[in-house]
Amino acid sequence: MDFVQYKCPCCGAALTFSPGSQKLSCKSCGNSFDPKTLQQYTEDEQATDKQDIEWNFQADSPVANRTDDGRYLCPSCGAEMEADEEKVSTICPYCDNVIVLRAASDDFKPEVIIPFQVNSDRAEQMLEQFCKGKRLLPKNFRNRSYLKNIKGYYVPYWLFDSKASAEMSFHGTKTRAWSDGDYDYVDTSFYLIRRAGTMEFYHIPVDGSTKMEDETTESIEPFDYRQLTGFDPSYLAGYETDRHDVSSDQAKKRANERLCRSAEDALYSTIHGYDTVNIRRSNLSSKKGKVTYALLPVWLFETVYHGKTYQFAINGQTGKMVGELPIDYHAFWKYLFGMTGIGTLILSVLGIIFLGGVF
Repeated sequence: MDFVQYKCPCCGAALTFSPGSQKLSCKSCGNSFDPKTLQQYTEDEQATDKQDIEWNFQADSPVANRTDDGRYLCPSCGAEMEADEEKVSTICPYCDNVIVLRAASDDFKPEVIIPFQVNSDRAEQMLEQFCKGKRLLPKNFRNRSYLKNIKGYYVPYWLFDSKASAEMSFHGTKTRAWSDGDYDYVDTSFYLIRRAGTMEFYHIPVDGSTKMEDETTESIEPFDYRQLTGFDPSYLAGYETDRHDVSSDQAKKRANERLCRSAEDALYSTIHGYDTVNIRRSNLSSKKGKVTYALLPVWLFETVYHGKTYQFAINGQTGKMVGELPIDYHAFWKYLFGMTGIGTLILSVLGIIFLGGVF
């Protein structure tokens, strides 16, 4: 199945997926279309052999052609664009149309998707509010137009389902202290604590893109998997999408690490009433389970400052945001010396007042 370019059947402008209405919306004429209704309409058009509709679900729908030098030509305006090999869809910087760079083979076609719930205006407001009042940020971050560079991405994820068995033993202590007036006493009792259990894990997420830091993607969790729905290419309209460059086999190691840590935390949380608890032995095993390829929504703002890349991410479903912001050290020293100068002035004034009071 090919990813396609969606255009409004009324005016021909590009359609984008709207998180608020969960429909394909046209910013030009204001009309909106339910994806299923649009598909039915398209099928009707195909039945009458009308093959000149650019926004339909045809296998030969326009995709960006690749030039000899590795660039892509936008099928709408003809502009040349550059894109990574992993890119499935992107937005033309000249005409703002969603461009499909290649068809999705069965290996790269996602099974499920969570559509965006947080729209672009809300994401920009959240980023602006996060940066507001932070005096040590570079000047760019105080510029609204610069912060509008935040983009919506569908990030490829592997979701692992598995059952795990865990056996753990712990050293525990209980301490009591008392005094008889002459001496202080401390009595420490030692305990061997055992826990075992079987747990079922549903959709352990591991991002399938090397461009996204694991710390970033894991920090914006959790996603509400009750809103997972079957993949429909109409959800991609207006957003950029990468295919996975981390295979499910490569992602298993991270999934197992997260599974083991969660199992240990679950058993540890059942221990109460001890002053100290330390792990003595841990034995965990998991059964081979199901792996699901999914696209999950993320708003991403990325910038390079003094050679270091900074990422700021917002969960496109829940609105949870994380990020590391750069520090302008020129502003830092200026602010520090300014505060030091004020402090010195205050101390000098207090000293004069104090001496004046003495004499």
